[in-house]
Amino acid sequence: MRVVFIGAGTLTVMTAGQLLEQGREVVIIEKDKTRIDELAADLGAGFIHGDGSKPDVLREADPSETVVLFCLTGNDQYNIIASLVGRSMGCRRVVTRIEDPSYEHICTELGLVNVIVPDRTIAGHLAGMCAAPEPTGD
Repeated sequence: MRVVFIGAGTLTVMTAGQLLEQGREVVIIEKDKTRIDELAADLGAGFIHGDGSKPDVLREADPSETVVLFCLTGNDQYNIIASLVGRSMGCRRVVTRIEDPSYEHICTELGLVNVIVPDRTIAGHLAGMCAAPEPTGD
């Protein structure tokens, strides 16, 4: 099972590490060659240097064999474009990260159904922690 990430930020590295431990094939597409060099020694993933929103670059990751494409850069517009390109090239599932919730309705209109708004996700988790009973110490 091939999982492809666009962007090599902290979330990508943490998620890729867990997937590699599970025996998954991981490919990371990153524009910054220095970042690739930093990660390549310690992370057993494949790397592609380039702009993941470009069809020629994404094609190197073999979208027809990609089970999940995670678009996780720090730029909402870039993630949306990369998601649309990935979907059009045959990636089975595309996950789009957006920081600005005002883009969520646009993603819905474009048919991007797996959208993550990190602050909303974390807020829900924190609120859930407050709803849980406090540990008794027993």
